[in-house]
Amino acid sequence: MSADFEALLSKLERRRPERLEKDSETYKIMASVFDSSTLLTLYHMINRGVFDVFYGAVSTGKEANIFCALDKRGNYVAAKIYRIATSNFKNMYRYLAGDPRFRRIQRERRRIIYSWASREFKNLQRAYEAGVAVPRPIDCEKNVLAMEFIGEEGVPYPRMKNVPPKAPRRAFERLFGAIKVLYRKAELVHADFSEYNVMLTPEPVLIDFSMATDIANPMCDELLMRDLSKLVHYFRKLGLKTSESAELFSDVKGE
Repeated sequence: MSADFEALLSKLERRRPERLEKDSETYKIMASVFDSSTLLTLYHMINRGVFDVFYGAVSTGKEANIFCALDKRGNYVAAKIYRIATSNFKNMYRYLAGDPRFRRIQRERRRIIYSWASREFKNLQRAYEAGVAVPRPIDCEKNVLAMEFIGEEGVPYPRMKNVPPKAPRRAFERLFGAIKVLYRKAELVHADFSEYNVMLTPEPVLIDFSMATDIANPMCDELLMRDLSKLVHYFRKLGLKTSESAELFSDVKGE
């Protein structure tokens, strides 16, 4: 068998949707991090065509890992997988309890983490439908969220933390506009805005909606002001003159 034929066969095997390739390095890494329930969830999503090929992790956070993947049509997809064993589910519960959509959530680790992933998916749906620049949500099952991959050829675009915008005024206006549309049309507050949660394409894209909450949350005003204060603080560090946070707050609220 020629080396070229072996390489082609290997590529076709990796693309089979009915199973993860067990001798691949990615599978070994995933099997060492995620429990059997998570791997079974991935199996279901592969069978549905949500994922086909998995590559390495592009981001590793305190609660979740984000993997680069391909769907059955060859499009790049981001797979955000919340870790069951190590996620701070008590902190998640505290934030969920303030969101009127999740007040009746059971106080059990796995249920809380599943609800946390579901909330991020629903938040992305509302933001995307309102026209906010966010990753397009694709699917969600248990602790696995599939969404649009923000990057090119499997390489994610940079976060604003690492690469400041070339046109700060334009980026500021775009992000303030996103916060306003998010509040007025999607009826959400991001609640975790920072330069870490903005990707530049080069236009800014808001990411990480796990903490975003409905405006009916009693803490809504406090969280909105915090987001706006961080927005102002970041761009003033770049030397941009901006309105005060309180003025922006009144503008968003229409006061």
